[in-house]
Amino acid sequence: MKISAAKKRILIITGIILILALCAYALSELLIPRYKEEEKVHYAYTSNGYIDYKVHLRPNIMYDGEFLGKDRYYVFKYIDYVDLKLKYDFASTEVADLNTKYRVTAYLQGLHGDENEVLWSKEYSLIPESTIKRQDSKVSIELSKQVYLDSYFQLKESIYLDSEVNAPVVLNVVFSVNTSAASKNGTLEDSMSPNLVIPIGSSVFKMEGEPEAKGENRIAENIKTPIPINYVKIFILFGAAFILLVIVIYIAFAKKVPPPDPFDKTIASIFKEYSERLAGMSHTISYQFSDVISINSIEDMIKIADEVGQPVFYYKVDTAMERKIEFFVFDSGRVYYMAIFGEINPEATELSQQQR
Repeated sequence: MKISAAKKRILIITGIILILALCAYALSELLIPRYKEEEKVHYAYTSNGYIDYKVHLRPNIMYDGEFLGKDRYYVFKYIDYVDLKLKYDFASTEVADLNTKYRVTAYLQGLHGDENEVLWSKEYSLIPESTIKRQDSKVSIELSKQVYLDSYFQLKESIYLDSEVNAPVVLNVVFSVNTSAASKNGTLEDSMSPNLVIPIGSSVFKMEGEPEAKGENRIAENIKTPIPINYVKIFILFGAAFILLVIVIYIAFAKKVPPPDPFDKTIASIFKEYSERLAGMSHTISYQFSDVISINSIEDMIKIADEVGQPVFYYKVDTAMERKIEFFVFDSGRVYYMAIFGEINPEATELSQQQR
C-alpha cells in the first residue's frame, strides 16, 4: 500500500491518540473503584383510614328499603340515623413499639360567607379518646357509631331563633388517629383525620368531606455499593487498542507515494483545460521550416490557433531517456512551436543503458 506523507502522518497521530484514549479508559475501569447509590429502607409503613356509612330511614312513601347507601342524595325528613363504620389500618415492615390514639368527634358548625367560613362551632364527643399500645408491625381499628340528627337539628333551630342568623349548619364528623412507631432505627408518627360532613336542616342534601385518608413514611439511608469490574469491557477496550496499534504499525511501514511529478502535473492541467482544442500526432516533425516561432505559454498557442483557424497539434515522449511534449500550430510555411521538458530519472537512465 502506498500513501502520501501528509495523510500517513495524520493517520498515525490519530491512531496513537485513539490507542492512548482506549488504554486510559480501560485502565480507569480496572483501577478506579466505582460505586452506585442505593436506598436502604430500615423501617416503612403505610396506613389507611376511612369512614363508611349507611343512612337508615324512617317509614316513608318514597323509599321501599330501610336504608340508603353512601354517595347519594338524601331527604332529611326521612332520616332516622346515620350508621357510621370507621376503620383504620396501619402496616409496617417490621415490629416496633406502636402507640395509637384515636377518637371520634362531631362538630356542629354554622357557616358564613362564600367560602363557608365557620361562624360558630360546638363540639360533641361521639367516641372518647382511646389508646392502643403494643409491640407489633400492624394495628387495626374498627368502630361503629349511630348518629341521630334530630338533636342537632333542634339545636340549630334554637340558635336561629335566638340569633336570627339563618346560617347553613353542618355536622362535621372527624375520625382522628395518631400512631407513633418507635423502631430500632428511629421513630415515625402517622396522623390522619378523615371526616364526613352532614348538612343539617337542608331538605335534600348529599354528604361531603374527605372520608378516606392515606399515609406512608419510611426511615431510609443512601448507601454506596461497589460496582463489580467489567472484565469483558476491559478486554474489548484493550483488544481494540491492540488492533489499532497493528494498523498504525502497518501504516508506518507503508511506502510513501512520491510527490506529483511537475511534468505530469503541467500536462494534466493543460489537457484538463484545453483537451478539446488539442490534436495528437503519432510522431514528431522535421524542424526544417522556413520560419519557426517559439512560444512560451499554452495560452498564447491557443490564441494563435484561434487567429489562424487551426488546431494545436502535440507530440508527447515519456521514456527513460527523454521526457517532453511539443505543441505545434501550422500557418502556411510558418510553424508556431512550444515544448515542455520533464526531468529524467538518473536511476531509470542507468537501468536503460544497462539493458542495452
